Amino acid sequence: MKKKLAIAFLFASSVAAYAADESASRLVNIAESTSNKSSHTETGDSVYWKFPGSVGLNANQAYFNDYCSDGMGSSATVDAFLRLNADYMKGKIMWKNSFNAQYGFMYSDQFTGDDDIRKNMDNFALASKFGYKAADKLYYSVLGDLESQFTKGYNYASDVNNLDSAYLVSNFFAPAYAKLSIGIDYTPNKYLTVFASPASARFTFCTDTLLSANYGMERKDNGKGEYKKVRTEIGAYAKAVSDFDVTSTLHFYSLLEGFYAYNKAVHSYNEALYDNHIFFDDLASYSGQVDGDEIHGWFVRWRLELAMKVTKNINVAFRTQLKYDVSETKQNPHVDKTNTKTTDKWDLGYPVAKTQFWEATSLGIAYQF
Repeated sequence: MKKKLAIAFLFASSVAAYAADESASRLVNIAESTSNKSSHTETGDSVYWKFPGSVGLNANQAYFNDYCSDGMGSSATVDAFLRLNADYMKGKIMWKNSFNAQYGFMYSDQFTGDDDIRKNMDNFALASKFGYKAADKLYYSVLGDLESQFTKGYNYASDVNNLDSAYLVSNFFAPAYAKLSIGIDYTPNKYLTVFASPASARFTFCTDTLLSANYGMERKDNGKGEYKKVRTEIGAYAKAVSDFDVTSTLHFYSLLEGFYAYNKAVHSYNEALYDNHIFFDDLASYSGQVDGDEIHGWFVRWRLELAMKVTKNINVAFRTQLKYDVSETKQNPHVDKTNTKTTDKWDLGYPVAKTQFWEATSLGIAYQF
């Protein structure tokens, strides 16, 4: 009996030991598996999304007394900005999306006329770029973007009473620009991206008929003198972007882009000159600027931004932009001033390149996510 009990005890002990050993082995395997998963690093073949962005408010104030040679009076500016990004990577696939918007006001006691608060910054841009990796640092890419402004923009000039008069120069989707490009994206390092496209389409929209000729819109063939809402140009496009942190407190952003149209743009300046009663002292002197009634559409733009963190959420920002667009127009000095029918300071329809420049330095708060 004792032998049977001893044998039964040994058997039970063996089974228990085996079970315990099996359980221990499983626990070890689970622990090792968990450890491996926790130490796993993301690879280029892994799927992931990133959603960086920032939102902020900037302000600037200045005051000059009557004896100051650098300026006079007081002024203040306030602008808000929003930047959203959605970036996707998986293996050889790259897809980057962004939305940027800025809007601001300026106040000065030196403004004359009906308003002492004026818009000084207004723009939004939506962009998307899809790329397939062809080689190291090289992607086949498709790029699309859209940019315009939210509200009406005015140019101000003194009238005969020495008061500022406002002249409409822009509106929502007047103008707006959209591009669709197929090309090569070169990323030599994390600081620079260069995109080049020999096949690009640029669309210029102008939904405000009062501004149509200012942005080179063509006439409709309906005999009513109406303008088309869209102008299409096919050409080459290039874009270089540098976007990185110089230090933990200083961020650098630079954009240089250019477009040249293969097809002709601006077909209606003679009609616009006639319809708006604009006259030249010597029309022949302008023949070198146009090819008949047409010119090649092209533009170049350079933008620079520097942002320095003072604290975690307080920053000092410097932003500037220079743009030259041959398809847009500027005020023509050769206007018959006695003609009362010319009501817009921007004399419509004469295709002369317009240089646009703005600069802003401000102290503000921003939240990055």
